[in-house]
Amino acid sequence: MRTPPPEQPREAARQTRIENARKAAIRLARLRMESLRLYEPMAHIQPFHECMAPERILRGSNQAGKTLGAAVEFARGVTGQDPEGKYPLKDGVAIVVGKDGKHNAETIFRKICRPGAFQIIKDLDTGSWRSWRPWLPEDFARRKEIRPAPPLIPARLIKEISWESLKEKQPAKMMLVNGWEVRFYSSLGSPPQGMLADIAWFDEEIVNPEWYPEVSARLIAKGGRFVWSATAQLGGAQLYDLCLVADELRGTPSPRVVEFFAHIEKNRYFTDEQRELFFSKLTEEQRRIRVEGEFAFTALRVYPEFDLRRHGVDPFPIPGDWTRYMVVDPGRQVCAVLFIAVPPPKDNDHHVYLYDELYIRSCNAAMFADKVREKTQGFDFQAFIIDYRGSRVRLLDSGSTVEQQYSKALKERGVESISTGSSFTWASDEVEAGIEKFRSWLNPTSDKDARLRVFRGRLPNLEYEAQRYHYQRSPKTGLTDKPNQQHNHLMDCCRYIAMYDPRWVKPRRRPKKYDPYAIVQSKLKKLREKHGGPYVSFGR
Repeated sequence: MRTPPPEQPREAARQTRIENARKAAIRLARLRMESLRLYEPMAHIQPFHECMAPERILRGSNQAGKTLGAAVEFARGVTGQDPEGKYPLKDGVAIVVGKDGKHNAETIFRKICRPGAFQIIKDLDTGSWRSWRPWLPEDFARRKEIRPAPPLIPARLIKEISWESLKEKQPAKMMLVNGWEVRFYSSLGSPPQGMLADIAWFDEEIVNPEWYPEVSARLIAKGGRFVWSATAQLGGAQLYDLCLVADELRGTPSPRVVEFFAHIEKNRYFTDEQRELFFSKLTEEQRRIRVEGEFAFTALRVYPEFDLRRHGVDPFPIPGDWTRYMVVDPGRQVCAVLFIAVPPPKDNDHHVYLYDELYIRSCNAAMFADKVREKTQGFDFQAFIIDYRGSRVRLLDSGSTVEQQYSKALKERGVESISTGSSFTWASDEVEAGIEKFRSWLNPTSDKDARLRVFRGRLPNLEYEAQRYHYQRSPKTGLTDKPNQQHNHLMDCCRYIAMYDPRWVKPRRRPKKYDPYAIVQSKLKKLREKHGGPYVSFGR
């Protein structure tokens, strides 16, 4: 007969089982409380999560929920919890790019690794935690019971974090227990070379334009996915271009880029009173940007009046009696050339027509002259006009100016105008006056419509620049009267020609080419007419 075990070990084993069960219950409760399980996407954010496009833009108003949506998408990806299965479950590589280290610490890292990305509350029926729904009267009445949600990426899944600045809590790299590696970068620096990635997330303004093309290359090999979350207030021209691509691809099967717009009006976590209070503090310009999503730099456009619906015309052959001009903005990186035609006053046409362009990258004098000859051959030009400041730059290899090099190359190819030959006349260097003069071409007067006319489809670079050419903004004083020195090549040509004030000039009569045979035949014809029949001359 076996001796029963002592009471004390039996009680200890029971207590151990109870303690293990208690710990398991706590772990289960914590798992159920994890933010990614409690997160409830708003209706206008859910399509963003479900989208399978390689590149997605989540843009919107301030306080519209876009940063939270992008952070949840990122956290789901690196923790292997994406419902759509868009990302590897383990051993992936993620790239996060914020404007600078401060943005990475205070916005991105705080959103994904600190409590409070959203609010949670205990459900009265189940006793379980869930997202707070303030639009429900019963939830709003219990607003004092809400608490911050745990971090989107819980501490149990983080293996280690290395810091760019521990004091400022600026992360450099985060390793997760599932093998995922998350790298944080400042857009002020240069993008990494050679590293492949599964996820890339840009948040708000990206300063160095090399980041987007470089990161895109890092994603291709692994079929990675790209997300850019931003407000129009901080998104720059590169994001604007990507949004235009998304707009062009809208409605096509399997588009490469898809844009989602989150409006604050659709954010049910704010009451109407809170929204109205926010709106009341904004100027009209700020409301267009912060609420309606108009890009900040487009709101600062130098020529907001420019619109091809009003200024565009379908291309047509330029008549031979019209006066043509050529304007040049020289540059090594980009040489811009604009071609202009002015109709005679007898046609009762007061317009100036921009009918063609050149946009020569990595330009030299020979390339310039060859391209210009192709555009000008067979036509008379009244004058060639060039930027004074840019044309006076001396080239190191020859010691001559850009203008001299360009003129020499044109002369060698037989390209010349009536009044300037193969040389140029200098354009006015008055920036503000030139802008105002060209702006006067864009606006109708009391008795006439706008003077400017642009051939549709013939000047794509001019259209591109006109949408992006904007004034600088001073962080201290606000808007300045100085244009940003980007997207300005053909825009400079526009103010040059406006200040030049091109006029119609009566076409010169071309000298008849000397042809002895034609002269003899003409004389014989006249003699035959005089004598009424064939005429043969035997000489004197």
